[in-house]
Amino acid sequence: MPVNEAGEGPSTTAASETDKHAGLGHANAITRLQQEAMAFRRRTLRNITTDFTVAAKQLQPGELVKDEFFTLFEAVGALEIMDPKMDSGYIPPGDTLDPDFDPSVGLEAGEVIWIMDQLLCLEITWLEGHPLSQTVYTSLHINRLLSPDQRHSDSFHINPGPPPLRTNQDTLVHTVLRAYCIGMIKSSQLALHLIQSQTYFEEEDFVTHLFGRELLPKIDSSAAADSLLEAICWLETCGIAGGLCPALLQRCKFCLDLLRTLAGDAQRWQDMLLDLDQIKDSHHLGSPIPDAFSEKVQRQLATSTPPRPTIQISLDAAHSKWTKLCQEMLSAYELTDSDAIDNSHCLERAVWAFAYRTQPETLARAQMQDLLFSNHAVRGQMPHYDLMLTDLKSLVLAGDPLSNPEIFQIELPTDPRHACSALLREFMEKAIEEFMALYRMVYQNRCRIRRLFTQSIGIWDELQREADAIDDGLRQYPLSSQVLNSGYARTNGPLLSWARYHTSQVLVWTVQLGFETEIYLPDELSKMYWYLSALCTYRNLVIESMLRALLERKRRVRGGSRDAADCVASQQLLMSLLDASKVTESLAAALWKFYYLLGQTGIIKSPKREFAKPDLLHEARMKSYLNVPAGFVTIDLPPADGYESAVEALEQHQTGSHSMKTTTFQAIDEDLKAAKSSLAALKKYTPEQGGYVGTEAEWKKEIKQIETTCVAVAVGLSTLKRLGEKYGDGQRLGLQGLVECALERKYHVWWVIPQLKEKAAK
Repeated sequence: MPVNEAGEGPSTTAASETDKHAGLGHANAITRLQQEAMAFRRRTLRNITTDFTVAAKQLQPGELVKDEFFTLFEAVGALEIMDPKMDSGYIPPGDTLDPDFDPSVGLEAGEVIWIMDQLLCLEITWLEGHPLSQTVYTSLHINRLLSPDQRHSDSFHINPGPPPLRTNQDTLVHTVLRAYCIGMIKSSQLALHLIQSQTYFEEEDFVTHLFGRELLPKIDSSAAADSLLEAICWLETCGIAGGLCPALLQRCKFCLDLLRTLAGDAQRWQDMLLDLDQIKDSHHLGSPIPDAFSEKVQRQLATSTPPRPTIQISLDAAHSKWTKLCQEMLSAYELTDSDAIDNSHCLERAVWAFAYRTQPETLARAQMQDLLFSNHAVRGQMPHYDLMLTDLKSLVLAGDPLSNPEIFQIELPTDPRHACSALLREFMEKAIEEFMALYRMVYQNRCRIRRLFTQSIGIWDELQREADAIDDGLRQYPLSSQVLNSGYARTNGPLLSWARYHTSQVLVWTVQLGFETEIYLPDELSKMYWYLSALCTYRNLVIESMLRALLERKRRVRGGSRDAADCVASQQLLMSLLDASKVTESLAAALWKFYYLLGQTGIIKSPKREFAKPDLLHEARMKSYLNVPAGFVTIDLPPADGYESAVEALEQHQTGSHSMKTTTFQAIDEDLKAAKSSLAALKKYTPEQGGYVGTEAEWKKEIKQIETTCVAVAVGLSTLKRLGEKYGDGQRLGLQGLVECALERKYHVWWVIPQLKEKAAK
């Protein structure tokens, strides 16, 4: 262990500082810095290993020695030195720091095609969430354009001013490939800007880190498009034979369409789908040149991690991913380009229909958010406040003067409409952000959707209090007192009912998303389906209260008027919402009893938890709902700990223990019949009545999935009956070890159906 004579080693200070510090003391910082500044010629080396060992023995066990200027970061950095997995500057023996490939050399047309296809693959992997350092940046041509040493983007040459292009190979690189690379870079910049402008979660959804590089900020998208047009013009007249020229044209056209679409100049997603098919068909014309891509580029980036492998996929896989992205972007425009944007419920259905395609890419979800939230209007046409007013009107204010947008234009202070509109505006200003969040939250990844909805429960509870206060204020004015007092109870005004409806909907979604994300253990399914059923019962009461108030208002509205038509439309919508809620309530009731039977018979067992207590387990699972208040006077939320009471009530109705609780089987059959009956009623609503205009196909698909779920529950119940009869009294004997229960299959993501099968005899 060498050290200089100036005393940089611990041996010069350890002995003198032993009594004060009970070990090795710290060197004086100022003296140390002065010694380190000594000229190298004044330093000599000597071995201090023995002195260091003697000094180290003076330390007590567990005692640490820390230099004032030796930070934890430096300590970890010292451990990383020369570790190939941790040292970003480590170069293996026989390797070089920089790649050997020169991006400025001319290439054949086939090689340019192959490079373009590789960039196409890397671009889509980046859009899927991988970092730029492992995707687009690994291209040496991209790296040359983005390099801090590159002052001109006119060519891949570092020296200023490109040399004359003497051959087609030079032109293919410095005109065609350069334009393609610039187009990809600017497309990446536009995609990055779109994603960052919306709600997303870093590294969960996307990696936005640029690693110290800039995506050609001095070149705008129009200049990049001009470069691509110049390349296309040259290709159209170059005379390259063998089908190579059309292949190059297809790739440049795709890049141009992508650039213009992301820039907002045009919507060419449909054209890009055709381009992708042509690119796939001509991929065989490419000549591989793998040296044009290198992981060594990562050593030049602003990152503390060593080079990581490039994310590589085949062109077939890239074609599938690009096709999926284009179709998602098309769907985003189609779903928001219909009558759905004028109806809050149709728009809600469209939002969920889009989110529940195969997990949309982050870019597509950002595009959908942009369409809904840019400039505080849906597609720039339907202001958010108008959308919220439409929602209020369809649920609780149909036929009410408060739902008329014209009252917001009245400025006369003595006019009661002015006072009422001011109160309504006050409430809308408080609720608009959370109301629009109902649409935005659905565009996050699955786990985040549930988490965000759970976090919003408390906000909606507070909005209920605000709504109740505004309702009291509205009762003071003759414009609304007749409507408020005739249709609603004193403690249950229209704004409070509206807030309750959305609160109950959020609660239902959080439980249903828990089944989708599989956060519930098998032995918890019975309790959670009971809670879902109880929440739907509460939601039914809320909707029924809204219906009663609507019918009361409807009697006071003149027939044939616009208000009468609004009341009819609102009634049809509320009836469809009630039937849909009853389907969920009945099916959840059937499933919680079914899973209760599976637990009682030993088919589903609770895991051993030596250190867990029932009350702590209950608190951990129901924590999101324990602080939810019991509601106001007329309608109470179900208690989160009411499952045991429900089980006791179920067991009290048993007629005996034979045939594995026959009464419970009958109760499940009745629940399934009720679910099927509500489904039959739900099918009769038109898209306008049910609020699913623009999502008719998704509506029918979901109805079919729930019907299949009901059949699957009935089949499982029949299997359980048969096995119970075969093996005797289920309560006395149990079926543990005799029946296999699989929970993997779902006909609908929110309904976990047990698949029962008798175990084969050994």
